[in-house]
Order: sequence, then structure tokens, then C-alpha cells
Amino acid sequence: MHRRQQLALLLFVLLLLMRTSLPQTLDRISGPLTASANPNYFQDAHGSVLILSGSQTWNTLQDWGSNGSPQALDFTSYVHFLAAHGHNFTLLWRVELPHFCSLPTTVGSPPDMTVSPQPWLRTGPGRATDGGLKFDLTKLNQSYFDRLRTRAQALNKAGIYVGVDLFIGEWLNVFRCSSDGYPFTGANNINGVDDGYVGGKRGVASITMTAPNAITQLQDAYVEKTIDTLNDLPNVLWMISEEAPANSVWWNHHQISHIEKYELKKRYQHPIGYAALTGSPDATIYNSNADWVAPAIRVSPFRTCGKGHPACKVNINDSDHSYYGMWNETAQQNRNYAWENFMTGNQVLFMDPYLVYYPRQRRNVCDSPMHAICTHPDPRWENFRNNLGYILRYSRRLNLGSVTPHPALSSTGYCLAQIPSKGAEYLTYAPSGGPFTMDLSAMPSSRRLKVEWFSPATGATIAGRIIASGSSAQTFTPPFHGDAVLYLVDSAGHASAHAKSTDGK
Repeated sequence: MHRRQQLALLLFVLLLLMRTSLPQTLDRISGPLTASANPNYFQDAHGSVLILSGSQTWNTLQDWGSNGSPQALDFTSYVHFLAAHGHNFTLLWRVELPHFCSLPTTVGSPPDMTVSPQPWLRTGPGRATDGGLKFDLTKLNQSYFDRLRTRAQALNKAGIYVGVDLFIGEWLNVFRCSSDGYPFTGANNINGVDDGYVGGKRGVASITMTAPNAITQLQDAYVEKTIDTLNDLPNVLWMISEEAPANSVWWNHHQISHIEKYELKKRYQHPIGYAALTGSPDATIYNSNADWVAPAIRVSPFRTCGKGHPACKVNINDSDHSYYGMWNETAQQNRNYAWENFMTGNQVLFMDPYLVYYPRQRRNVCDSPMHAICTHPDPRWENFRNNLGYILRYSRRLNLGSVTPHPALSSTGYCLAQIPSKGAEYLTYAPSGGPFTMDLSAMPSSRRLKVEWFSPATGATIAGRIIASGSSAQTFTPPFHGDAVLYLVDSAGHASAHAKSTDGK
């Protein structure tokens, strides 16, 4: 067995062992996230400001598999995988196509994938283009919603927030084919509903309308059933679409408004998300009424504001949209992406291939995949996964309600800080390591700063000697090679210490 294979197997065994060792944390999340005074971040039900950081993957809600054989995901192992890496956020994906074609996981002969379950019952009479019974779009599939609730509950119990993808949109853009069985195509349902798709690569009419129609009525009923299923869970966030076509703006805005109105009658109102549209500038999502966004830009700006309400969005930068091709870059370049976004006041969600076999460009490799699904995650991504947990750990030490990006305070250009005359704190990132300078003049030289170095490459923390504040050009040199994080804080503690996060970390 090769060393890479041995490491992967060892990781999988360790994650299985953690099933019995991880603490149980019932009621850790006691209410939905809401806007905080710092528009870069949400706050929890206790008023503690927090970031969202973690991995997602495609087959967390529906089972995927090639050759018509969807492979069941061990969701308990997935939850423990997230917890073991210190993550507090993931997505539950929902792919609209029961069968999609030519997923580019391989260099040649890309596989077609079958996806199950779907939100509507397949009752027939007659067969859909994917070979299964036709859908009855008036009958929702209760087992689909039961699975959705069970998985959201499991994440809630583990203290993990979940973005629920109501639609995707990207799959309609890219992976349609004549045998996809898409429920809203006339050949695939018994209700006379037809998006007009007759073959070819694109078939997006079900999300590019500009006024309500028979399809939006059915979509709205599905969305309302999803809300009814999950509304009482405090860890939920909604996501309308991901990489939908540029001309789906009306439809996305319709669903944002629809969810807002429908949840007003419910116990909870959850944050609504909107991800980058294919071929449309990020200004489109900034100008919406979404609460949070996942843009296309690689490092998000300090503020993502537009004409909608709220004007400024919480920005969760998703590598799926903003760092496509990250597998072609080094581990340090990958870390740069995560830490630079954090230092700019934003958050990161990793499009983790996890168990989906993706050997093209060695994006995700495993031995003996079964119907294009692996049995254990590729250890190649362990350092990046860990760094999302490291970022979350440092965020809990900061007074997130008060820190803001201060690029001018560090010669590296990356610094989160609050700078009162007493209780200042600075978190700085050096993407390439090496010496850099800091402006520490906010506090007088009579005050002292604790010094802590952190190596994103190794996870090692090194305490430095306490230094005087007051200098406008203090030089620092990391005690290790590679990218480096420096945390400086008033020796008496930072100002306006926020309440402990609900998990006590």
C-alpha cells in the first residue's frame, strides 16, 4: 500500500473512532443567526458575534453514483468529519437533475451520475427519460423531507450551522442531457408542466422566467414544504441558487421575497443566501435583498454593500465560485486564499470533494472507488480543512463585534484589529512569511502587548516575549518558514470582550 493510501486509511479510521469520543452538545445553538452591529458577521441568539467556516460537498443530502447506482453517504461520519476539523458550517446540496451527464471528473469518458431522492414522488404512469417512473408534481416525497430534517438535526446537535440549497441552477446550465429525467420537462411528469427542453446542453427555462407561472407555483410549494420541515431548527440558513444563469435574476429575487414573507408567519426567520450567477457581476447579488452572499471574486472586499436590504451582506466566500482550480496551486497558496479572506472581514466555505472520485488533475483521488464514490477522503486537503478550523479558533479569541480590517497597520496588507488606547488587539497574516512591520501606535508605549505566532502549515503556536506598544513601525520576523499569523493583544486583555461562544471555546 502506498504512503498516500495508508494516510487516507488512517484518517478514515480515526474519524470512525471519534464517533464515541466527541462530546454531545444538545441545544448548543439556541436560535437562528441575525445581523450584528458589525455588518461583516452574524451574531447568535446570545448576541455573540461569530464567523461561519467549514467544508461542504455535493452529496450530503442526495446520494450520488455512476452506472445508475447511487451510493449511500454515511452522514454520521460526515458530521464527525466536520467536527474533527473544527468546522461550524456546511451546506446540504440539492441537485435538480435525477440523472446528469458528463461530470468532468475524469480526463476521458466523464461519468453520468444518478441522484436520489428527489422532492416529488415518482408515481407514473409512464417512464421518464431517465428510465424511472414519471413524477407527479402535486405529490411531495415525504421521505426526501424526512431525510433533510434528520440531517439538519444531526448538524444542529453537533453545533454546526447548515446552508440548505433550495435549488442549484448550475446543473441546468451545464449538465443537462436527453436522459436527465428533469421533473419540470414535459416528458418527465404527469401534470402537463413543461420547461420546453428538447435536448442539448442547456435547459434553464424553469429558472429564467420573468413572471410567475405554473413552474414557479410548484417551486413555491416545494420551498414552503422545506420551510415547514426545517423552520423550528435554529442552525438553518437558506441558499437560493449556486452559479445559476445570469438571466435568472427575477427568479432568484422572487424566491428571496417568497421566503421572507412565508417565514414571517413562522417561529423563526433564517438568513437567506444568494450565490454568484454565471456570467453576471457580483454587484447583482450585492444589490439583492439576500442577507448573505457567496460571490465570484477570489478575495472579497472589506464591505459587500449594494442597493438591497440589508444594504451590506455577510460575505461567505465559497471556493466553488471564487477559487476554481485551487487544486492546481500549492498548499500555501490555498491557505493564502482562506486567511486573506478572513483578514479582509469575510468568511470561507471550502468546496471539499470529500468522497466524490475526481482524478482529473488529481483533484480528489482514492483507491477502488465504487460507482465514482470513494470510501474515505483524500488526505491531500487535510491542511486546508484544518486551517478553516484554525481560523474559526482565532475568530473566537477576537472581539468580532469591534474588529475591522486595517490593512495599513501591517506591511503585509492583512490585519484585523481594534485599536482603542486601551485593549487593542491585532491579528495579522503574512502570506509568504518573512519580516514585516506593524503600526502599534494606537496605545501608548506604557502599555504592553502579548505576542503569539501561529504556523498555518503545521498548526504550531509559539509564544513570543511581551513587547511595548506605541511604535509606528515595529518589525516582526516569524520564527518559522512559510506563511505566518501574528496575534498581538493588550496584556490586560482586549477591549469589550465578547461573551463566550455557546460551545464554550
